[in-house]
Amino acid sequence: MNDRERAGGRLAAAFLVLSIAGSVAFAAGFALDASTQILGLGLGTAFLALAGTLVVWSRMLMPHEQVADPHHPLRSPQPLRDEATASLEEGAEQIVGRRRWLVRLGYAALGFLGLAALFPIRSLGPSPAGKVGRSNWRDGLRLVREDGRLVRAGEIDTGSVVTAFPEGFTGRNNENAMANDAVMLVHVDASALQLPAARADWAPQGFIAYSKVCTHAGCPVALYRQGPQQLFCPCHQSTFNVLDGGSVVFGPAARALPQLPLALEADGSLRAGGPLSDAVGPDTWG
Repeated sequence: MNDRERAGGRLAAAFLVLSIAGSVAFAAGFALDASTQILGLGLGTAFLALAGTLVVWSRMLMPHEQVADPHHPLRSPQPLRDEATASLEEGAEQIVGRRRWLVRLGYAALGFLGLAALFPIRSLGPSPAGKVGRSNWRDGLRLVREDGRLVRAGEIDTGSVVTAFPEGFTGRNNENAMANDAVMLVHVDASALQLPAARADWAPQGFIAYSKVCTHAGCPVALYRQGPQQLFCPCHQSTFNVLDGGSVVFGPAARALPQLPLALEADGSLRAGGPLSDAVGPDTWG
């Protein structure tokens, strides 16, 4: 083995170790609910490092001798065939046999990448203990803002929207729950509502609330279009009708936004009249 091959072996090994580190970072980030930037960095590192390994292997570790193989119209004599077979076996031993440790490291890198892939694949099935897709909303819980202040009807003009949470489930200790609990509270003209008969009393005086988690991919439905009175998800442009129960009017979402039944208290505060009408977020969560 010459110096070029030794350097190539070390460089390929470094790339494989880097690929393993990227796979581990992706798996850990997914398990810890890290940002998509961190997940992308980990997965990108894993694949790019594998690509680097293949480039190094082909340029520095594969034999580059030019071999002439003249064409013979008839069957080659047996000694020549034996020589070709021996040369082929010698080449295979040179490529693989001398670098078995590097091959094993390559298998390890692929194995770690496969294990990392199990984390997002797992999220396509039922959620652990059925926790994903549920919220803390139940009858009697008052609507509050992110800082815990009560949401009062007199503070919300027609055409305005407020993000609200169930009372008692805000603050630093409830950050994970708040993601599922968030609702978009919209004040519309009550006469414009076209709710199903079973939900006729869910929007007192035109106050109507829907889950803030998009039913397509779980992004926050963060925008309200006052003109057409629609809630809009900026991730993939799913659009929902505020007036008729949150039905999908555009985009890839296949299910209406879950609606929260509301009741108006004498002091002007709003409370939940029950749980959300459906599971929170994408159907694949649950």
